[in-house]
Amino acid sequence: MVQNNPQSPGRIVAGRYRLGPRLGSGVDIAAFEAFDEQSQRMVVLKVVHPDLGDAPQVRREFRATMAVAAGVTHPNIAAVHDFGTDQWGNREVLYVVTERFAGGSLRDILDRGRLLAPSQALVVGLDACKALDAVHRAGLVHSNVRPATLVFGDDRRLRLVDVGLAQLLASVGGGASAADSDRVRYASPEQALGLPIEAKSDVYSLCLTLIESLSGSVPFESDSAVATLANRIDKLMPVSADLGPLAAVLERAGRPLAGDRYTAAEFGRALVQAAEKLPRPTPLPIIAGTLFGGDSTGPIAQQAAAAAAAAAPAAPAPVAPTVIEALPANRPLRTAQGRSKHGRSAPPPPQPSAVTMVQPRVEYIADDADLDEYPEPPAPAGRLRTLLVVGLLVLAAAGGTLAWYLSKPEKVTVPELVGIEEAVALNQIVGDFSSTIEPEPSETIATGQVIRTDPAAGTSVDKGSSLTLYVSSGPAPRVLPELKGLTLAEATEQLTDIDLVISEGAPVYDDVVEEGKVVSWLVPDSPALVAGGTVTKGTTVQVVLSQGPNPQPVPDLTGQTFEEATATLTAAGFGITKGDDVFSASVAAGMVAEQDPAVGGSVQPGDPVTVKLSKGPEMVALPDPTGLNHEGLVAALQSAGFTVGKVTGSASKGFLRYQVNGVVAAAGATFPRGTIVEIFYKS
Repeated sequence: MVQNNPQSPGRIVAGRYRLGPRLGSGVDIAAFEAFDEQSQRMVVLKVVHPDLGDAPQVRREFRATMAVAAGVTHPNIAAVHDFGTDQWGNREVLYVVTERFAGGSLRDILDRGRLLAPSQALVVGLDACKALDAVHRAGLVHSNVRPATLVFGDDRRLRLVDVGLAQLLASVGGGASAADSDRVRYASPEQALGLPIEAKSDVYSLCLTLIESLSGSVPFESDSAVATLANRIDKLMPVSADLGPLAAVLERAGRPLAGDRYTAAEFGRALVQAAEKLPRPTPLPIIAGTLFGGDSTGPIAQQAAAAAAAAAPAAPAPVAPTVIEALPANRPLRTAQGRSKHGRSAPPPPQPSAVTMVQPRVEYIADDADLDEYPEPPAPAGRLRTLLVVGLLVLAAAGGTLAWYLSKPEKVTVPELVGIEEAVALNQIVGDFSSTIEPEPSETIATGQVIRTDPAAGTSVDKGSSLTLYVSSGPAPRVLPELKGLTLAEATEQLTDIDLVISEGAPVYDDVVEEGKVVSWLVPDSPALVAGGTVTKGTTVQVVLSQGPNPQPVPDLTGQTFEEATATLTAAGFGITKGDDVFSASVAAGMVAEQDPAVGGSVQPGDPVTVKLSKGPEMVALPDPTGLNHEGLVAALQSAGFTVGKVTGSASKGFLRYQVNGVVAAAGATFPRGTIVEIFYKS
C-alpha cells in the first residue's frame, strides 16, 4: 500500500486521477481539478455524494446513463472521458471525469457584472442549441441548463457540461427543489409542477439563461424557491421589445406550455434567422488564460511529472493505490471496491456502453487535512417532492399566497373589477391588496379598463396579498405586411384579415410591376412606416396599382417596305403584324400604305403594330354607253368608280365620245379608280 505521504504530488482517484484544488460543490456533487496520469492531461473529476449513490438502482442507472453520455460527441459538449466507482474513505462513490476548460463559465461572466449584447447572447444560444439538439437526439435530457453549465474553452467556443450526470442527479434528487436554489432559478413550469422533465424543459431553461445574460436578472425570480417555481406556472415569458429580433424568438422558447415551445433545433434555426438582423458580435468577455497559472500544464501536472521522474529508477511493479483521505469521522463511509487490480482504471472500453468494472480492495486512511468535506447531504427525494407539491397546492388553494403563517391571517375576497377604469379599480382594492398594473392588448375591452385580475375575482386570499390588474392597452398592434407585387384581391385579403382598411390611389405606369399589381403602398397617417411596422386596428393602408409600362408613340411607316417597317418597329421596342394588302393611288405597290395604330397613336412597348402593303391603284373600265341616256351614263360611270367631269353637246342628240385628260378613250379602256371622265354629245 502506498502511504499518504505529505510530500507526494497529490492524491489519486481510481488509480490514475491526481486530485488538485476543489472547484466547487453542491448538495449532490463535489468537483475537483485533476491530472490524468494515464493520458497526461488535465481533467475535471466530479464525485457524487455517497448518500445519493448508495442504492443499487441508482448505480445501474448511473452506468446506463453515463454510457450513453460518453457516446455523445459534439464540438459544443464537454466530452465524458471516464466514469465509474471508487472508495472514498470506507464508502463507495460514483465519479465522472470530463474535459477541463480554462475559459470559465457564463456564470463567471455574469458574476463579474458583465452582460452580453444581443449578438453575443445569440452566439451563446446558438452553440447551446447545437449541444442540446445532440443531447436530445441521443435520448437524453440535460435537466440543468444554466449559466454555470455553459463553459468556454481557450478557443472561446461554448461547451455544455454535466451531460448525463445532471439528468441522473435530477432523477435521484427529485428534480428542482428548494434545496438547490440555483437550479430552481432556471427550472421549467413542468418541473415546478413535478411533471416529467422533457427535452423542451431544457429549451425553457436556456431561454431564462439567455434573458439573464442580456438583462442581468432571471424572469419570475422571487425571494423563495417555492415562490420562484409558482411564478412560472401558466405565465408568459416577459421579454423586452428592446431586444429587437431576439424578442420574438425568446418569447416562443419560453412559453409556459412545453408543446408551444421550440425544440432545440427549431430554437437554433430561429436564432440563425434573427442573426441576419443583428450586428456582428464582438468577442465574448471570457476569463483569459488558464486556471492553473502561467503554465498551461498546471502545478498538478508538473508535480506528477516530477514524481514520475523521481520514481523512474525503481524496478517495474504493479502500482498500488494512493491513499485518499476519507470524510470526517462524523460522516462514516462504507468500504467498497476499487476499479483495477493495480489501483488504476482499465483502458477506455471500445464502446461507450461497455464499462468494465474490476474489484481489487483499496485501503484508505481518515484524514481531512487537504480535502474539504462534502456539504450536508440532500434530504430524501420523496420528501422534497412532497413538500414542493404540497406547497404548490397551498398556493393554488390560497389564490397565489406564497408564505405559510403560524396563525391564520385575515382573508379578503378579490372583487370583480373587469370593465372598470383603472383608477376606480385601484380605489376599490386600496388597503386590502398590494397592486401591480400590467398593460395587455384587448380587442374587446376599452383602453384603460381592467381585463382580468390575478388572482381571479371571487378568490379568497390573505389580506395584503399582491393583486395584478391587467389593464387594456387597446387592440394589439397590427404588423404591416409587404404588399408590393400582390394583386388588389390579395392585398385586400391580407389587410382585412388583420382588421386594416385598404384604399386605392391613382394607378401609375410601371415598367417592372405587372398591370393590376401593387406598385407601392403607404399608411397615409404615417408615411414613413414600412413592412414590419405596427399600426392600430382600423388603420387605412393605401395601395397604388400598376397600369403596366408607359405607352410609346408609333412611328410613321408609310412608303416603307415590310422589312424596313419591321426594323423600324423593332428598334422602337414594338412588334409587327401584316394585314391584308390594299389598293392605294398614292403609295407604290409593295410599300406600307396603312398602319394600325395610325401615326400619332401609341401602344405599350412590345405590343404589335399592324401594317398593310399597297397593291397600287385600283383599275376600272369605262362602261359601254350604248342604249344609255345621259342619266344612265352618268350612273354607270360613277358605279364603275369614275368621276364625271365636263359634259359637252346635247345629250338628246346622241353620245359622241369619252375623253380622259384631253385624250379620247374608248369604252372598256381601264383607268385608276377616281379618274375624271369628260362626256361629249353631238351638237
